[in-house]
Amino acid sequence: MNGASTQSSNDPPATLAPRPARPTSLSQQEWDENLSEPARYGGEAADRSREQLTVDEDGEAAHRFREILVQTGDLNWVEKTLDGLTHKALWRNEDTGASISLVRFAKGAGIPSRHSHASNQFMFCLSGRYTYLPTGITLIQGSFYWNPKGSMHGPTRADEESVLLEVYDGPHYPTQPDWYSSADDAR
Repeated sequence: MNGASTQSSNDPPATLAPRPARPTSLSQQEWDENLSEPARYGGEAADRSREQLTVDEDGEAAHRFREILVQTGDLNWVEKTLDGLTHKALWRNEDTGASISLVRFAKGAGIPSRHSHASNQFMFCLSGRYTYLPTGITLIQGSFYWNPKGSMHGPTRADEESVLLEVYDGPHYPTQPDWYSSADDAR
């Protein structure tokens, strides 16, 4: 199904991206069929590649997506309700809570208390120096950090402005942390 439908607040947004031009190296048939399975994705990449409104195998509203390249330098940093923290939401699976974002901590900012996550958290440090205070684990450019689901960690502090690629393989928190005043910031 292609086009508008009645949507509830839990359905994915209906904004469709314009269809890109077909590469000359692909046949029209391959180009027409080269879309994802129906899914509910969010984030900048999904917003730019959401090409068809459809339904999934359970009859729920979903979309089909095409591969996309996003130049993250062209995206604006969005403030979170924790002072000194901004992010660029790149991709999110609305069904599982899995996500990929760039996060930026201003010098001196960090997560104020010990906490755990409802899924595995992976971080790759692109720049800066970001420290987990109780353990002294410090991410510097090129560092990869894995925090297993349920493992207590933090508080943290950015010893200098730090930019991290942050990946969750499911929902971020079991409950909304008290340092966020917006539930959207805990997603």
